[in-house]
Amino acid sequence: MTWSRLTTTLHMRVTGLFLGLLVLVGGLYYVWMDRMVFAPPAQDAAEEYWYAELADAEIDSIAGLAAGLDQSDLADLARRYGDGIAGFDAEIVFFDADGRALAASDPDSLLAAVGTVEAPLLVDMAAPDWPFDEVYPDPTNIDAYVNRIFYVAAVTDASGEATAYLAGSWRPIIFSEADVALDPRKLWLQAVMVGLLASFAVGWVLMTWLTRRIQSLSGAVADYAAGDLTRRVEAASNDEIGQLGRSFNTMAAQLETVIDDLSNKELFQRQLIANISHDLRTPLASLRGYIETLILRGDDMDRNEYRRYLGIVTDNLLHLDRLVDHLLQLSRLDSGQARFQHEDFPLAELAEGVLARCTAPAEAKSITIDCDCPDDLPMIHADPLQIAQVMQNLIENGIKFGREGGEVLVIARDRGDGTVEIAVRDDGPGIALEDQPHIFERFFVGDRSRSQKGQSSGLGLAISAKIIQGHGSELTVESQPGHGACFRFRLEVTAEEPLADEAEA
Repeated sequence: MTWSRLTTTLHMRVTGLFLGLLVLVGGLYYVWMDRMVFAPPAQDAAEEYWYAELADAEIDSIAGLAAGLDQSDLADLARRYGDGIAGFDAEIVFFDADGRALAASDPDSLLAAVGTVEAPLLVDMAAPDWPFDEVYPDPTNIDAYVNRIFYVAAVTDASGEATAYLAGSWRPIIFSEADVALDPRKLWLQAVMVGLLASFAVGWVLMTWLTRRIQSLSGAVADYAAGDLTRRVEAASNDEIGQLGRSFNTMAAQLETVIDDLSNKELFQRQLIANISHDLRTPLASLRGYIETLILRGDDMDRNEYRRYLGIVTDNLLHLDRLVDHLLQLSRLDSGQARFQHEDFPLAELAEGVLARCTAPAEAKSITIDCDCPDDLPMIHADPLQIAQVMQNLIENGIKFGREGGEVLVIARDRGDGTVEIAVRDDGPGIALEDQPHIFERFFVGDRSRSQKGQSSGLGLAISAKIIQGHGSELTVESQPGHGACFRFRLEVTAEEPLADEAEA
């Protein structure tokens, strides 16, 4: 199985979509946790301005005021200044030179948590170049007080020696051991709950998508089963459901075609039976009438009248025989059982032979029949008997429906593309425009032929069209009412044989 085929299966598409949605939900959960849970507290504009622009200068100023004060005065100074910065979550603490806490702006919270700070660390942090944003004196404890100090100022005496230190810090974050132990469990529980909810939501979306497609296919099948043969499924995807939808559409189209064919065949069979019954009934009725007349009055008839009646009976029998032959031949052509014996022959000789057989009926109507075939016309490769029948049918139609003293002309021309075009033209009354699309249908007779009652079965042109179709061509007609008709078809010429020298080579 190729990779492209594997990726288009419904299993892979559902799996990929499920994993993709889970990754999306997990990513959104991570971003939410990073922005809302683990992010530091947001500061407003006044707080940011104080920390960035005022805090260091104010602490330096407080350190200058604390010079020479005792511990109680330091505590009072720290509390008064602490009230002003309480809104910024900041505190200040005074340490002596040994690092012991002396006073704080919030003694209940900070002095209880902070006892001492290493004196060397305070000395280093009081230096102007101490990097508060980069150095964490106690990296093992995120909540260590020394990590929260953002500025240290030295309190000096008159000689400039540091007697104490003033540190500014953020308020401590108070966690109990139980809280610290419980937070990871809460986070994992939240993650599991989010995963379960995400799985449920993703599964619901996928099942909704799948059931909607399956319901669409099921509805189409139900409509088709109810008789709507034009119902089809929208199947644009390449997965199994899409392939199933396309297979259903193909099956529905084939069944619709088969049903239409069966309906057309049933209609054709009814028309065929009606037409055959009509065409057989006419000569049979004539036969019955003349035979009954001969039985009842035969003894009283003179010899000439008797022979005339027998001639009419013979003509009707011949007409029935030709009708049966035409029906059998058309049936073989329709079923594909007709066999064409292709061979090479000169078209001019074949046309002359056909014209000779049509001379008698043409002379009876004073119609001239002729052939216009060039001497250099190439040999034809076709079934001569079948082509002769087509030409005879077309010439006889021209004679039958032509005017007295008219002309029927057979014309052949080399097209130069490996085919010869044969045309049979008459100067009769022509074919009505509304009849031309139907003249090659079996049993079809136009208004002209109805006036020639009993002379046409409507099968000659249908047989001729089938024969020409079997030769890979098409029988066409050109006609204007009152200006005759011209039937055309093409036949392949004999393939040129190589010269002797070329053959030896």
